[in-house]
Amino acid sequence: MERVLSRAPTAAVSALLALGLACHLDAVLHPPTGGGGPGAGGGPGQARVGIDQLEQVQSDSVTPIPIGGSAPAASIVLRALVHDTASTGRHMEIELQPAGTPFQDQPTGQSDPTSDGKTAYVSVTGLADNTSYHWQARLEGETTWRPYSGSGANVVDFRVALPPPTKHLVFSQQPTSTGAGATMAPVAVTMVDGQNSTLTSFTGNIHLDISPNANPGGAGLGGQQDVNAVAGVATFSNLIMTKAGSGYRLEATADGIGPVTSSSFGIAPGPGNHPKFLVQPSNTKSNVAITPPVQLAILDVYDNVATSYNYVVWCVMANDGSPGKNATLAASGTGRAPNAGIVTYEDLRIDKVGTGYTLSCAGTSIHPEISAPFDVTQ
Repeated sequence: MERVLSRAPTAAVSALLALGLACHLDAVLHPPTGGGGPGAGGGPGQARVGIDQLEQVQSDSVTPIPIGGSAPAASIVLRALVHDTASTGRHMEIELQPAGTPFQDQPTGQSDPTSDGKTAYVSVTGLADNTSYHWQARLEGETTWRPYSGSGANVVDFRVALPPPTKHLVFSQQPTSTGAGATMAPVAVTMVDGQNSTLTSFTGNIHLDISPNANPGGAGLGGQQDVNAVAGVATFSNLIMTKAGSGYRLEATADGIGPVTSSSFGIAPGPGNHPKFLVQPSNTKSNVAITPPVQLAILDVYDNVATSYNYVVWCVMANDGSPGKNATLAASGTGRAPNAGIVTYEDLRIDKVGTGYTLSCAGTSIHPEISAPFDVTQ
């Protein structure tokens, strides 16, 4: 029997063909967006929620910053595409941390409310120069964060590198550590252009002082602090500091030019010159150690603790307060070596009752110091 094939599809077949073509066309015109992390895509009947297409751009909101690239300003913009069909708009939250600092999973910034299919923007300001950062983002209300390029603490997503001003100062000869009261090695400050070439035509005044943000000892700067540049260079050759400390920095300024800060340096205390009682002797009983223990600091001529002084410091009786002037200070407690310039006497004993006793303490190359008076009772 010959089989006859129908040349025209039934109504049901025609409907199925039309539906398939429509689905294919929708897929071509509206492909799904991937990379939204958990919750970014939904199954049948589920609202699509999440973000993808994370980007970092310059403050113009357009120019891309590649992973590990530099931002030439103290602000950038972070952006992402929002998928949020269940809401009229939610914030994108971001967390930005310096490279080396782990994420805390706590927002540090957010966008304006952004609706489904729109790009959310977060402007980040106040970034530090010469500092690297990494960041992550999520949609408000979601628990899962999406790191931009990696979740490790040492990941570098971008770095801030501010261009130098067209005309600026540089320390061409940095300060070096020295001793209290000693003349510092010469410090030089140079006026340069945007390419760091010396502006030899500059002969103006340059002022030098201790940076107010790096003066841990509360020190003052001695010597000539104002010098006129010669061929663009000002040299400071007789600077002196007398307050011991570490982490000092100098700051140079000129009219109309922003300040520049030097590298850090330290001032070491000078040699021991005199003692100072940190804990004076207090009233005690005969043949009982004075408590709290008498304590001295060995100071240099500028009253810095002379941490390198290592001679034994002796305490002897300056005034014998006993009625018969025959008291004895036990020898075993009278001599002690300092620890970083501090001397502690834990066993000073006097064998006679009396009033108005005083001690005199001194050592090699240091002047004696007399204590406050104290009494000894039975």
